[in-house]
Amino acid sequence: MPQVVIGHTDDLKSLEPIYDSFHDAHPELKIGYEEFEGEGEFTAQHEGIRFIWIEQGEGEVYLDVGYRTQEGDGEKLPDCYTSEKVDTENLPILQAIAENLDTLHPKVLLHVESILSRFDGEITTGDISNEIRLMVETGIDQVDWTSRPKVRRSFELLLENYSQMGWSTKQEGSFEPIKVGDQLTVTTDEPVRVRGKFRYWWIEDTSIFMTHVTTVRRLNYIKNAATKPSEFLGLAMPWLCYTETEDKLDGVNSVNNHVFHITDQNSQTHYHPSEAIGGGKPQHEIHIALEPNALGIEIQKHDSYIDIFPEVEDLTVHQKIELSPGTVVYIPPATGHRTVNAVVSVLGIPGFKLNNTILLD
Repeated sequence: MPQVVIGHTDDLKSLEPIYDSFHDAHPELKIGYEEFEGEGEFTAQHEGIRFIWIEQGEGEVYLDVGYRTQEGDGEKLPDCYTSEKVDTENLPILQAIAENLDTLHPKVLLHVESILSRFDGEITTGDISNEIRLMVETGIDQVDWTSRPKVRRSFELLLENYSQMGWSTKQEGSFEPIKVGDQLTVTTDEPVRVRGKFRYWWIEDTSIFMTHVTTVRRLNYIKNAATKPSEFLGLAMPWLCYTETEDKLDGVNSVNNHVFHITDQNSQTHYHPSEAIGGGKPQHEIHIALEPNALGIEIQKHDSYIDIFPEVEDLTVHQKIELSPGTVVYIPPATGHRTVNAVVSVLGIPGFKLNNTILLD
């Protein structure tokens, strides 16, 4: 059975066992941790798609005129961006749902309201794929999301078209800031110019050559998906539902990321099964402890740790791993875990899978 592996970015040799475990489980993926200083170009190195996450420091990335993004539902994007109007195909979908909230199932309503909070009648801003995922994950049959046939049809179309909404387009090229927790995506055909001084993690998927992910995803421009006001959940790369095919059961999802801070009283012990529910690859995770102040998060308690439960059927067996910025923990499937009083970037392979988080408390 694969074991939890612990390392720290201040000791590069301690990361080698993490790389080894990662490569054993994911031969199609490459992984590394590097430092950048100055000005240069990021590109893929193995003819795949390279995903990059800033772990320390800061810098800037050049985004050209015409660049499109689904950010802006957190902090407002700079004035050089113009939000795109919802097209004539999708506008009636949102209008029909908005006009019939009283017909919705209560478990679905909360997520619909989150979607509509981005909609002003003409424009949607930001990525709604997490809300789509949460609606599906309620377990409510889609036919029961609403009591009105017209709205059922609107939901059917929303599930097909949700990735078309929430886009903004840049009107002039310029460098823009990137900070701890932010994500870059590069290919050999679409490299990016960067400058600054920062350390970063990268994963390159050598099995694909195209991606749905935009060049940059910045946490400050992304809606905080946490349900408690004192907590944070930034989904730099959410799970995309309804993209699976017969030969790709995880669809377009191969790697994703979320950054979170959850308080002690709300943190729940959970695991991800070794045989993925719904098929596809079981969920593996790499947890990277970040400096809370770098994200403007204040933690009241200084005892930050992950509780690990190697036997999910016997929670009396457990390991406490102290966390400080730079601690890295590789967590294989079927391993119970609970993070307490820390800000953590989670790299998920193939991602934060639908219906694959099993609570233990």
